[in-house]
This record gives sequence, C-alpha cells and structure tokens, in this order.
Amino acid sequence: MSELLIKKLTAEDFNAEKYVQELSQNSVGDLNLHEHRQKIQQLAEDTNTQLKKNVYINYMQFIETAKEISYLESEMYQLSHLITEQKSLLTSLLEISISGERGPGSAAQEIIEIDPEEIRLKQEQENRKKLTALVEKIEGCSHVMEVPDRFLLFDSDLVELDQCDYSALQRIHAYLLNDSLMVATWLSDRRGPIRYKFEKLYPLDQVLPVNIKDRGSTKNAFKVLVFPDPRVFQAPSMKAKQDWLDEIERAKNNKLVSDKRKAEQAQEMHQRERQASISKEDSLDSNNPFAEDDDSGSNHFLPDIGPPSLGPPEWVEELPEELDQAIAQRNFEDAVDLIDKGRDFFSNSPQTPELAEMRRSLESRVKTLVEVLQGELRVTPDKSLQGGPRAVRRATTLLVHLNRSSQACDLFLKHRTALLKASLKRLRLEGKTVLYVRQLCSIFFHSLLTTGREFVKAFPKSKSCTSAFVVWAQEEINLFAQIFSRHVFTTQTSITTVAECINCADKHCQQLSDIGLELSFMLHSLLLKDVEKWIKDGRDKMVEAVKLRAQEDGWKTLTYESKENFNKFLADMNDLGVPNVKSFVTSDKSISLTNNMIQFTRAFLCYLEDVLRLFWSETESLINESVTLIFSSQLRHCRNSLDDPLFASQMSTIRRNSGFLLDVVLSVGEHRYAEVTGHAHPTLHTFHALRPSLMSDVSDPSSGGEKDDTSSTNSTVNKYESNFL
Repeated sequence: MSELLIKKLTAEDFNAEKYVQELSQNSVGDLNLHEHRQKIQQLAEDTNTQLKKNVYINYMQFIETAKEISYLESEMYQLSHLITEQKSLLTSLLEISISGERGPGSAAQEIIEIDPEEIRLKQEQENRKKLTALVEKIEGCSHVMEVPDRFLLFDSDLVELDQCDYSALQRIHAYLLNDSLMVATWLSDRRGPIRYKFEKLYPLDQVLPVNIKDRGSTKNAFKVLVFPDPRVFQAPSMKAKQDWLDEIERAKNNKLVSDKRKAEQAQEMHQRERQASISKEDSLDSNNPFAEDDDSGSNHFLPDIGPPSLGPPEWVEELPEELDQAIAQRNFEDAVDLIDKGRDFFSNSPQTPELAEMRRSLESRVKTLVEVLQGELRVTPDKSLQGGPRAVRRATTLLVHLNRSSQACDLFLKHRTALLKASLKRLRLEGKTVLYVRQLCSIFFHSLLTTGREFVKAFPKSKSCTSAFVVWAQEEINLFAQIFSRHVFTTQTSITTVAECINCADKHCQQLSDIGLELSFMLHSLLLKDVEKWIKDGRDKMVEAVKLRAQEDGWKTLTYESKENFNKFLADMNDLGVPNVKSFVTSDKSISLTNNMIQFTRAFLCYLEDVLRLFWSETESLINESVTLIFSSQLRHCRNSLDDPLFASQMSTIRRNSGFLLDVVLSVGEHRYAEVTGHAHPTLHTFHALRPSLMSDVSDPSSGGEKDDTSSTNSTVNKYESNFL
C-alpha cells in the first residue's frame, strides 16, 4: 500500500486537489480519512529521515574528496619543488670549476650566491607593507593585522553574482592573504581614503575555487566554495580570472608546505630539548657516587615527556567543519555543545593570533546558528504555524543558551501572536452572540495561559523578558477587547446578553492568575465605557417602561384563565426569587396583584441580576443610582395613584400592591444585592420608611379594610419627594 501511495504522490501528473477530492468521496466516515492521514504522515517522516541521511552522506563525500584533492596537490607541489631544487643543484655543479675559477657560462653564479630565503623574507615584508596600506582603506578590518606573519598575495576588484541567475549583486574587492581570503564591499556613497567595508574573512583551508564556463552574457566567472553558502564572482578579464584561480591554488599549497615545515621544526626543537635533558641527567648520575650500576635505573625516574603541543588540538581545528555539519543536519543541540566546548577551550588558552583567528571563525558559526534558530521562530506567510510548542521551545531554549535572550523573547512572543491570530481567524460567528463569545474567550485566554506556561519554561531566570511578556499580554488584551466590543456591543444586543458575555470573559480572565498574571482590571478599563452606556440605556428603558405602563394601569387584579397558567405564574415568581407570593393569592386562579406590578417585578429583578454581573468598583456608583431610580419610579406611580381621585375605588388594591412592592420586591432586591456584593445597598433600605404612608389603611395584605391617615400621608409624601423624586 505504501509503495502504491509513493508512486501516486510522485507521479508527474499528480494533482493534490483532485487527489483530496477523490479521497473524500471514496472514504466512509472519518476513520478512513484518519488512517490515510497517518500513512501520509509516516511517509513524510520517512522521506525527511532519508533526506537527512542523503545530505549527510553527500556532505561527507564532498569533504573527503576535497581533502584528497588537497593532499594530492600538496604532494605534486612538493615533487615539483624537489625537481626544481635538483635542477638548480645540477646547474650549479656544472658551473663550478675544479680549480676554483669560474668557467664559461658562470653568469648565473651571482644569482646562486644570493640566499633565496633572504629574497623570500624581503618579498613577504613588502607584501606585509602592502597589506597594511590596503587595510587603512577598509572599514572595520583592524583585526586582520593581529596575525604577525600574515601578508598580502593578490587582490583586485570583482563583481559578485547571484548563484541562480548570475545577475550582478554588488561590487567587491577581494584580498588573497597567505592564510585567508578577505572580501570587502564597495561603499558607493563614501568619499575619502576609506572606500571599502569589511565583510568576511574566510580561512584558506575552507576555500575551494571552481571554474565556471562562459555562458551567454556571463563571462570570466568563478565560484568559491565556502560556508555557509558558495559565492560567485566575476573578474574583469579572462587573465584576471585565471590569475585568481592560480593564486588561490598556489596560496593553498604554500600554506600546506608552511604548516608542515613549522610542524617539523617544532618536532626537531622538541627532540633537541629532550636530548639535552637526557644528557644533563646522565651527567648528574655520573657524578653521583651512590648511583646504581644498572643503566636502566638511571632512566627509571625520568618522566615520560610527550611531544609538546604543536598548536591547537586537532578537534579545535576541525571545530568549524563539525559545526557546519551539525547545522546542516539540524542537530542544533550538538552544535551548541560544540560551541560551549570551543569557548571553554579559548577562554582557558593563551591569546595567540592563531587562536584569535580560530575564535573569530567559531563566532561566525555562532552567528550562523543564531540566524537559523531565529528562522525557526520567525513568522513568514509561506511558513506553517503548526510546529507545536515543543519545536518553539527548542529553538528558544538554545537561543537563550547562546545569550540571545532578548531576540528569543521577541521572536517567541511574535510567534505566539501569529498563532493566536490564526486561531481567531478560523472562528466563525454562527448562532447566538453568547456562544461566539464563549468560543472566543476559550481560544484567547487558553492561548495566553499556554503562552505564560511556555514562557516560564523557556525564560526561567530572565527578569527583563518577564516585563516584555507583561507588555505583550496587555497588547493582546487590547486586541481581545476590540474583537469583543465589535461583536457584543451592538444595537441588537440586550443588557442580559452583554452581562452574560462579560461574565464569561471575567471568569476566563481570572484563570490567568494561575501563572501570576492579573489582567481583569485592564479588561474592565477597556470595556468600562461601553458597559456604562449599556447600564444607562437599560435604566432609561426601564424608567420609560414604568411611565408607559402607569398611563395604562387601571389597578385591576389579575385572574388567569386556567389553573395551569396560574401555577406557571407561581413557578416563574419562584424562579425570580419571590417564593412568598402565595400570601397574595385570593382564589385558585386569582391574585391580588396587578399585571403592571408583576411586569415591573420581573423587569426589575432581571435588570438587577444583569447589572450585578457587571458590578465592578468602577461601575458600583452607577449601578446603585440606576437601581434606586428605577425603584423610585414605580413608587412614584403608586403614590400618584393613591392621590388620584379616579382610583378611589381601588385604594385597597393600590395599597396591597404597594405593600408587595416594599415588603417582597424590595426585600428580594436588597438580599440579592448584599449576596453578590458583600454589603448592603446604600439607599434601597430607605424606601422602607415609606411603608406607613402607603399602607396606613391596610392592616393585612389579604383583608379589604381601608384606613385613611391624611396627616401621615402628607408628611410622608413630602419626605419621599424631597429624598427620591
């Protein structure tokens, strides 16, 4: 099955959309699709593993081939050098006379008498002076002169070309040194002696020139294989191109010979020092009368001195190649371990020019690794965001280990922002607003909570990054508030829906306290303006509804058509928190309350429940004023009805409903307010003082007797109007 799948996916006429469409049509249920998805994922993992193996094999073959070629070139150069020396020796023998006089053809005698080593030293001194003069014209390359035996071999202007289409990129000036290749870019806007800026210094061991045949308009080009990416240069002429290729090869061969000669000299020096030490020991033993006759005993106490260090260890010299290989194979942890090992070695070693150059080479690899790790976190349109937190944590942890905490923090938070926006973009507004808000809060605050936990794992000891995370969370809360307001605070949304949505957002926001993040106050401040507007609008609508019902109120008690409807009414009152309404029942289907009073009770208690969901320290004063104003409006209607002669026959009903309003509705409202807020309402309890004036003629809610106390009524009305109306 896997072979057929591979053939189908690798076919030339493979169409992904058509393949997915056929697969969806032929599959029954989601089980087949899930199995097919697992097969494709397994195939992708196998392909990725095989690709890594191929890259590693080809990379190692390239390195080994380059080494073999270098060895062969070195041997050929040595052979040529030996033949040249043999020829010079034979020529000198032919020109030397037996009698000591110069024979014919001895014109070359003067040349032979000149020491070639002296000529070479003079030439190197001249090249060193040239390099010093050129470095003064290049910005940022003072470290190049730190190596004392470094000198210039060849230099010229070149044009760098693109590797793909060979188009011109920039003008450069290349310098071939005896141990490295330096590249400087042209400063077109600069005037004065400094006309170039240092760009890169490549060790000569890692430089491999490759000829490029002329094609089309691209002529006199050659490629230099260096890490991390090869570079293509164009020479001004064919001769200049050939000179560059020859000079680089000659410089590489000379460096091999020079390194070998230095190693031999160091070995000889070590042998001489060892011989001198042995001779001194023998001299001391010969003058010691108590020395043993056995010669072997004289060397018994001589320590086994190994050969001295002929330079840095082999693993240090191979460190750049090992790092290149680890980065190419995406073994980032191994690369970081190698960097730590190299830095420890350089910090504990003497500061020599050779080690300084190796250290700069190591730091250049560190920059390359940092760029690769930053690319893992960087969000681009063509990059998938489904890597998961583990992949992000891996790159972030390594960047922190490389002392790049600020860059890692910035990229980590930008990556989380991109993930959050992608999740919110997939959210669709379907159905009720409350359902949408629940999904929005679940996605948003879960993302913030996950980000906080991952952040603590990635940056456990970075306080500066913690402040950056808090700032990021505030920015995300601003984004959430904008989306929330756009969908919740609309003209069609009721205050009940607004209260339920905000209550949902508050509960999710409080979950952030698990990671030590408290953003409820900020969420409230962002939503405060709209919340206050909805509280005021709800209050104004309630007051207007009280006025409209008051105009139509005839103070007629309510009688239901059936026992079932009456029982449903009692159940509704019980759900609102008014269980003692049965004391106002007059028959199986009648109650001594009016339709106006029942509608107000429902509206007032529902409004109170909604605004209590919006009860914050910022909205407390507005809620208290709104609740007081609504209740006082209904009380005004009762007071005005008592004073109206048109309702003289309904005085008993008015007083019973007023008693219900003060004894039942007001008490339920006060209890609910205190239960939610933890303290009593500052003004609602003052309405109980109006009970004597409104209930002076009613001794019991169910009795029909009436009493008129004009003096008490007049006194109470004046107090009520001055305090509340």
